[in-house]
Amino acid sequence: MRSLRSKLVEQYLFRNSGKEKFVDEKSFATFMEQKRKDRKPYVLPKKIGEKFNLILRRYDDMSCYIFNFDNKPTEKQILYLHGGAYVNQPLIFHWNFLGKLAKETGATIYVPIYPKAPNHQYLESFDKVFPIYEELMSKSGADNLVFMGDSAGGGFALALAQLILEKGMPQPKQIILLSPWLDITMKNPDLSAFEKLDPMIGIYGAVEMGKSYAGDTDPKYYLLSPINGEKKGLGQISVFVGTHEVLFPDIRKFKNQAEAQGEKINYFEYPKMNHVFPVYPIPEAKKARKEIVDMIENG
Repeated sequence: MRSLRSKLVEQYLFRNSGKEKFVDEKSFATFMEQKRKDRKPYVLPKKIGEKFNLILRRYDDMSCYIFNFDNKPTEKQILYLHGGAYVNQPLIFHWNFLGKLAKETGATIYVPIYPKAPNHQYLESFDKVFPIYEELMSKSGADNLVFMGDSAGGGFALALAQLILEKGMPQPKQIILLSPWLDITMKNPDLSAFEKLDPMIGIYGAVEMGKSYAGDTDPKYYLLSPINGEKKGLGQISVFVGTHEVLFPDIRKFKNQAEAQGEKINYFEYPKMNHVFPVYPIPEAKKARKEIVDMIENG
């Protein structure tokens, strides 16, 4: 049975997510114009940095925050790509979730603040993040490397693994995806029935943000819409999804496509849960996090 706290969080999201900006053309245009003008670099909240003793690394001009509670080398390395429709920076919910994950797994977690639309496009993001993969691979090897991401970051993580496959380079042992955005075209007709259930994502705005991130590239290209990319030969894929999110039909479609090709997906479908529910302070998230920790420790 769904928890009371999850219902309250859903109500909070409906009231405060700003979804109306992503279903109305005029409101969305205003939102994106603000994003174009705002070229200030991301500033980590001071309390978050102190709470988790985060380490800041620079990869050229990209910031990358590192969770390492014991401040010493660890075997397990996680490359985490945060969501935000390729436009928004990480939320407090992301940092708190990752702090718990780092503490419970003992892993070192790298969180790059990769370039965002509308002032940057996808190739810049891949160029900035790829060296982190190479560093972690040389440091700990494939068996100790996990790619992880939520929403747009989940799509990014899967696409990065597909790019690595194309290059003939070693795969991460695991690819753990939370409500991944797998098709930025949002053309699946089944999505519309779930839009009213989703307190966060409006299809119109998501499509436009995807186009902005794609630039001149066809949005169906696999680095943007990894549902169109290779599904065989990747690391072990695990997916968490709720049935109250607009991306649910595409995520289930991806699972069915992969399994039709003989690829096993660890698939966790939570009834009536919202988009990226594992990052929120609800009992269902605690259960999902335990499943994630078990995979990272034993996978």
